Amino acid sequence: MSRVNPDRLSKWFYRTMRWLTRQSFQRYFRLAVEGLDHWPMQGPAILCPKHQRWEDVPIVGLTFPRPLYYVAKVELFQNLASRTLVQALGGIPLDRQRPQATLSTFRSLNRILQRQEQIVLFPEGTYVPGQVGCGKHRFIQLLLRLQTHLPQKRLPFIPVGIRYQPDPPGCRVRVRIGLPITTDGPEQAGNLTRQIMAAIEKLQAPD
Repeated sequence: MSRVNPDRLSKWFYRTMRWLTRQSFQRYFRLAVEGLDHWPMQGPAILCPKHQRWEDVPIVGLTFPRPLYYVAKVELFQNLASRTLVQALGGIPLDRQRPQATLSTFRSLNRILQRQEQIVLFPEGTYVPGQVGCGKHRFIQLLLRLQTHLPQKRLPFIPVGIRYQPDPPGCRVRVRIGLPITTDGPEQAGNLTRQIMAAIEKLQAPD
């Protein structure tokens, strides 16, 4: 694999891995997507999925038909092999203990948004199975600071529910995409985070 730009994924590698993932996942997971028309296909956006298991990441990648960047825990970037792979797939490192200290992360995110790309942020920050956890508003606050530099001025945050339903021998996965949520500036981060988490909770509700 050639050298990876830390904030520019390898599109051919991303698409190849997406195809391979689809081939392997469809043997076990049966994916149903609702609300894809709520998703802005063009322009920058922040996708905010529920996070409960590692499969959430490839499920999101299979749901949205364009390459996406992912905010990922900094531990995945601590050795060369893992760092090269994760960056090629659109991973952006974040130190969850000190998000404001990761200046290079936000420079990368700013460049990504300026290119009109989309970013996946799991607002709970970690796995929270069986319930909807609290959103981490500090990181959302910093993203809201970046929106002032965009032509659109208001960055859409898209809540996404992911519900796993065992259905032997496999598993049904229902992905529900909510309406975009926007706000004016970083001072509204706490309220925006609560809106996102409330929307995710509704999207997680059983049929």
